[in-house]
Amino acid sequence: MYVPSLYVKLHGVAIFLMPSGMLGTLLSLIDVIPLFSNTIWGQDANLAFLQKHMGASFNKRSQPWAANIHKEDVHSGDFLALSKIRGRWGGFQTLEKWVTGAFAGHTAVCLKDENGTLWVAESGYENKKGEEVIAIVPWDEWWGVALKDDSNPQVALLPLHPDVRSRFNESAAWEFARSMYGKPYGYHNMIFSWIDTMSENYPPPLDANLVMAAMSMWTRLQPHYASNMWNEALNKRLGTEQLDLHGIISETERRGMSFNQLLTIPEQDEWEYSDGKSTTCVAFILAMYKAAGVFAPFTESIQVTEFTIRDAYMLRIFEDNRTRLPGWCNGDADGLPFCQILGEYKMELPEYNTIQPYANMNENCPSSPPTYDRPLRC
Repeated sequence: MYVPSLYVKLHGVAIFLMPSGMLGTLLSLIDVIPLFSNTIWGQDANLAFLQKHMGASFNKRSQPWAANIHKEDVHSGDFLALSKIRGRWGGFQTLEKWVTGAFAGHTAVCLKDENGTLWVAESGYENKKGEEVIAIVPWDEWWGVALKDDSNPQVALLPLHPDVRSRFNESAAWEFARSMYGKPYGYHNMIFSWIDTMSENYPPPLDANLVMAAMSMWTRLQPHYASNMWNEALNKRLGTEQLDLHGIISETERRGMSFNQLLTIPEQDEWEYSDGKSTTCVAFILAMYKAAGVFAPFTESIQVTEFTIRDAYMLRIFEDNRTRLPGWCNGDADGLPFCQILGEYKMELPEYNTIQPYANMNENCPSSPPTYDRPLRC
């Protein structure tokens, strides 16, 4: 693998040992491969992985598993958390959950227009070309796709608290959503919402050195993909333009920084990439919240592109009185503080609705499995 000579002179050549040996590593890979199978075997593999590595429990819900939703009870700004448990996206979401500590793998948000029609806005909607883009689709269309989804999604509706809803600027939310319509999913900064610290965001045996090595190898295999996933974002952190990964590493060393330090520099919401502003599924929603006034008085001091899905559902902005939840939203035995509207298994969102927004939120938070302990005001 090629690395810049300056890096080698300063740090030497890195050799990664497999802590489980060759056989153990191959067996671990065998555990991962079924995660992407769109079968019951694949679903069982995802559930077992999350139970083993995150302590998740998958308690079966009583029927019906799909709620009879009354659209008049759903409002602009209500948050949708999704968890797919088999197939391509099920496997990807399982690994994402493991590294970030989130108990959901995708998100979307509800919007109502001036006629009272309910829509869903989403970053990561797959269009007819197979591209993941930002889309605004009618609720009935979105819900119909969810009901037919063979990845067996579990879906929760997280209503905003009445006090938050009262200050939610619906016009500003729509203006933001329309300004982002059709833009690609935020691959540019996807990994940087996860990496906040020098060493406390990596599930073993991952570390920053292994991340750099993987980036280097992937750059040689798929240079365009690498540029989209991390090169532009790393250039932003250095204030440079169009450096490839090895140029980035050399520039980092020239400045006396480690690559590890570079990865932890917080993303800035105002950064513009080659294809516009870059927002993942959850950053898109939180940027809408930001535009709609949800984070006041901290609007200018919160970078929502630093938030993971876990960070989002931990925000203390959602309904906290179960008696105000719609009667149709949960089965009698669910006992959840939010509305689960679809799914075979009861959804867990640990530490849901517990942290008040504050300045520079989630810019320096650890997320080490299996406990994912988070200090106050990190």
